[in-house]
Amino acid sequence: MTINAPLPDADVIIIGCGPAGMTAAVELAEAGRSVIVLDMQPTPGGQIFRNLEANLCDTSLAGQSLLAALGPAYRAGADLIQRFKACSSIDYRPQTTVWEVRPDGTVGWLQGMNAGYVRGRQVLLAHGAMERPVPFPGWTLPGVMTAGAVQTLLKAGHLKPRGNIVLAGTGPLLLLLANQLHQLGVKPALVGRTDRLSDNVRAARHLRPDGLIPLVKGLGWLGRLKLAGVKSVTGLENLAAHGAQSVESVSFTVGGKRRTLPCDLLIVHDGIVPAIDIPNAAGLRLQWDGPNASWRPATTPDGLGASTLPPEMSAEPCVLRITGDARKIGGADAAMAHGRVAAQAILAALDHGAGPSAEALRAVGKALSVRPFLDAAFPPGLAQALPDDDTIVCRCEELTAGDLRAKIRSGFRNMDALRGETRCGMGPCQGRSCMVTAARLLQDETRAADCPPTFRGRPPIRPIPLGAVAALSGLDPRATIRLTLEDKPENASEDTVDAPAE
Repeated sequence: MTINAPLPDADVIIIGCGPAGMTAAVELAEAGRSVIVLDMQPTPGGQIFRNLEANLCDTSLAGQSLLAALGPAYRAGADLIQRFKACSSIDYRPQTTVWEVRPDGTVGWLQGMNAGYVRGRQVLLAHGAMERPVPFPGWTLPGVMTAGAVQTLLKAGHLKPRGNIVLAGTGPLLLLLANQLHQLGVKPALVGRTDRLSDNVRAARHLRPDGLIPLVKGLGWLGRLKLAGVKSVTGLENLAAHGAQSVESVSFTVGGKRRTLPCDLLIVHDGIVPAIDIPNAAGLRLQWDGPNASWRPATTPDGLGASTLPPEMSAEPCVLRITGDARKIGGADAAMAHGRVAAQAILAALDHGAGPSAEALRAVGKALSVRPFLDAAFPPGLAQALPDDDTIVCRCEELTAGDLRAKIRSGFRNMDALRGETRCGMGPCQGRSCMVTAARLLQDETRAADCPPTFRGRPPIRPIPLGAVAALSGLDPRATIRLTLEDKPENASEDTVDAPAE
């Protein structure tokens, strides 16, 4: 293992290269600031614009059919990506894993066979959202996928599913994906929605003029599915997947009646929530969002994305800001609008300036105006009921809800104690898949009024080679380490280190 020269510090480090991250980077670079953008993906765009450049260049019939199915909202990201790539002053580092973030602006990174630290005067977290994990009977069987995973296969691999396909859950993405599959010649056997007509009626009072376009778009998706003969139900409950080696059938309850359908692929989606792994590991304050059954970062009330620290850390300096869906779910338009606001707030912090323009703030308000309607129309459905004792909650450690309930009843009554006793949240996912359910089980068993705090986050945020950890120990925190071939594991699941328990 050899040591390269330290990376230069930057005015701003941006983590994430989706709509919010790219917008902020362009705004900052055009203002003359040095910007480093770190992103796990090989190309800019985030999940919404994943692989857009390559797909736009694909002139084959299959490629053009895919672009048509993905729709104009997907193609709309081309201009932003071009503007981002045209800014030569942006130090863009794709395929880079961020494994540590500190409130003072120090960021640990791993890119290929290089690892190191870099520091920014300001750090903008634009790492996006994740689909809400929902454990149910059979959810770990091969053949159960999330809607986002299917979209990734479509955008990045041009892979279409086949066989008996059932979509279950709630939210606009579920309806969008069903339409995209149909346009690609894949007719779902069923679209099962957990939302009900009563949810839509209650949501109507939140509708604003700016929300009419998304409403019309959603009604269009429903209409096209109906015209195509795709079966649809609402009020779906008690979802379960069945099969010996993979999914063979699904069962669910609608209107009090149990139904079973043959199924080769079950696509589930219960909405999206802010990804809290980086804020949690950085020690930032999180708050429980009850209606959305998720945590989200606690930011200052001015809406500029400045993060906050818990009381025991309040004396420490903090230069972290959060933008886009990592801060609050709003979609691509809201992410771009808030990315601009966050960039202008950063410029004001660096230069002691005036702050975001009124026009930029209005754009955020306009983009977010539809959210109260969407949140009311598509509340979490699959996640509402707690799993039964036999359902796996922590798939990394194969822990069931019954295992966790038993430990809670025996006296492990906070999240870190539960993690230390069971290893729940200590696997490769670091709690991304199980933490919310574990917390809700703890709340239910202890009859607590509020959902308990998360597991205490610790670096590394994601598994990294042991060689990188060993080489970085005791070195200049800004040193760059290059791993030799002997240090690089052939199988990433070996020779990696996860965050320790408290």
